[in-house]
Amino acid sequence: MKLFILGASGLLGRELTKKASLLHDVFSTYNNNNINLEIPNNSKIKFCFPDDLENLEKILVTERPNIVINLIGKSNLDYCEQNKDTVFKLNVILTEKISNICKKINSKMIHISTDLVFDGKDGNYKENDKTNPINYYGYTKQISEKKVLCNSSNIVIRTSLVYDLELKSSFPKFIFEKLCNGESINAFDDVFTTPILVDELSEFILRIINSNESGIFHISGNECISRFDFAKLFAKKLGFDEKLIVPCPAKSIEQKISRPKNSCLNNNKIKDTLEIKFTSIEENLDKLSKNYFRDK
Repeated sequence: MKLFILGASGLLGRELTKKASLLHDVFSTYNNNNINLEIPNNSKIKFCFPDDLENLEKILVTERPNIVINLIGKSNLDYCEQNKDTVFKLNVILTEKISNICKKINSKMIHISTDLVFDGKDGNYKENDKTNPINYYGYTKQISEKKVLCNSSNIVIRTSLVYDLELKSSFPKFIFEKLCNGESINAFDDVFTTPILVDELSEFILRIINSNESGIFHISGNECISRFDFAKLFAKKLGFDEKLIVPCPAKSIEQKISRPKNSCLNNNKIKDTLEIKFTSIEENLDKLSKNYFRDK
């Protein structure tokens, strides 16, 4: 099978590229940050939107991949609010163009979306629940989902807070650096998500592309957990002082951007479809702890 991974230099893109290249021919695009992976069956392509769109289309038409996984987009909430025109072009217009190209060459598109398409009033969101984003990033992802699903063979994957065992993802890395310096961390105790390990997210994305499924799937962890509880468990597993993790409500910190209070995703559909199980946060942090103490 031939795969194109668009926007492969980030945490998820790199993991997908590593795993997919073991089984498939993979083309990976990047912009500013090179992928820097020396692995077989992988071709790297520098891509800058909109300048290189015509060239990308030529490559896709020539190679005719079976699957195109779209990870391109801006996700920083502050940046999205302050640069709406740029973000709309990247998150929506480019996504629609890629979807149209895929339809023309009969390639299936996998589009990665977010729990932030929901307003966070209820939590435990299922795939068919009504979306109602409360920030601009979520709004652009809501629109892009609709564009992608105009082709009934495509898949939209919504996910949540993604973390890893090498402390490259933003939230665990932030916690780790603060704790190493003996600094306290104010962590929201009333903001809930369903974190997922990047290894499992990438594995299950690759499993679903081998199926005949289409539509929306939630690939997130089993546990709906607050930022505070996640940070406290993190500190405990790595032997730091848990008292450095200080609970605080989201309203105690002035924020210009609205964030959902409970954007937890229900993952029963993907578990039933693929007959899979997710590893618990505690088990994953145990692995992270072993890695940490092994390398000390």
